Amino acid sequence: MKISTRIYTLVLAALLALAGVTVHAQPTQKEKVESMRIAFITHRLALTTEESQQFWPVYHSYRHDLSMLRRSFYPMDDGTDPHLSAEKQLEFEQKKLDLKRKYIPQFEAAIGKEKVNRLVGAEEDFKKMLVQIVRNRREQRNEPK
Repeated sequence: MKISTRIYTLVLAALLALAGVTVHAQPTQKEKVESMRIAFITHRLALTTEESQQFWPVYHSYRHDLSMLRRSFYPMDDGTDPHLSAEKQLEFEQKKLDLKRKYIPQFEAAIGKEKVNRLVGAEEDFKKMLVQIVRNRREQRNEPK
């Protein structure tokens, strides 16, 4: 794939993903992370324009369902202990796995089995990259200037 085609695909994917996001003068931290996620995964999977158009709506639906699942196990600001019992942790992990199984056929229809297999690794690598960015920022704040 030519560089210009890849750049076009990344820009198109970011625009498609941000189309449903309310426009603000300054993007929120969450919006910045999501834009980074889109660019990272698009690049890592080498998604074509057509694949991006099919993949990103399904992926956003998956992320929304995953977020709702997390909230059902880890409610925010309700005064409860955020730590789950071992049994509840297993239940949560099983429901996450069930959710992934539900979406695999939709992902495969959009981008094929090979790219779906790479998707899991890309998501993990993106998480690692975010953790490293946070660590680097914390270290920079603690260093004297």
